Amino acid sequence: MPLMEQETAIYLTNIVIAVILAGMLTHSWLVQGRTRPSFMWMAASWTMVVADCFFALRPEMPHWFGRLFPTLLVTVSHGMFFAGARTNARQHVPYAMLGGLVVVHAIILLVFLADLIPSTPWRMVANGVIWANIAFASFLSMRKAASPFWSPLFAPANVFLLHGFFHVGRLLLALGAAAYDWPRVAAALQVVGDLEASFFIVALFTALLIAMLQQRHEELLHARAEVETLSGLLPVCAWCKKVRDDRGYWEQVEDYLSRRHIQVTHGICVDCVAKQTATQPTSS
Repeated sequence: MPLMEQETAIYLTNIVIAVILAGMLTHSWLVQGRTRPSFMWMAASWTMVVADCFFALRPEMPHWFGRLFPTLLVTVSHGMFFAGARTNARQHVPYAMLGGLVVVHAIILLVFLADLIPSTPWRMVANGVIWANIAFASFLSMRKAASPFWSPLFAPANVFLLHGFFHVGRLLLALGAAAYDWPRVAAALQVVGDLEASFFIVALFTALLIAMLQQRHEELLHARAEVETLSGLLPVCAWCKKVRDDRGYWEQVEDYLSRRHIQVTHGICVDCVAKQTATQPTSS
């Protein structure tokens, strides 16, 4: 099979896989409250789908467009994955920095298109440097998110880490292939890179879905424990009527219930009305 047809077949496979997983993330976003982190993951997944579509259609496009736009879309999707990682960790998302990175990458690709610098292997190296740094930054951000996103072996954080190491290894091999004139290695690196995109999408999206389900499971367990605490024995001081929480601290019963999302209203019972009336001075 010619190399161009082989690349097209790989991209079509990537599209099918990405559409299935992006659809699952979209369903998760629609069903589980439409949270901001879920929206970022969903948007990034569909951006990857669009990028793969442009890669598959690249033989039919003008040369400059096919070499520029799909690659930039991959950078945009990686930036959105980074934004999702930051959002998951409740951190500020540096949108200006991400936009600047896309602009810098566009300038680098235009330099290669203008033949100001030989594109082989430096184009692959430039892409690898940018994508690896975004992957490592996503890993570091995800380490500060909830434990299901970084603690298990197949957590999303570890997928980002492996993805970053892959790009580092790929760019080093690209430099070696150029230095020692390994044309077969250079061609194989292109195919491996296309295949890795499928592996990365499958691993990351599956890990994200599992992590979100695990996080939801832990939230439900915590809510159940709260309900059991409220429906069980509640330590109350016999003198001041303060309540002891699960950390051993004493607090007003109103504060204890409000932290568990139970609104408290105040009134006065019949006995207290009688006591207050009895203590009021009578008018002469």
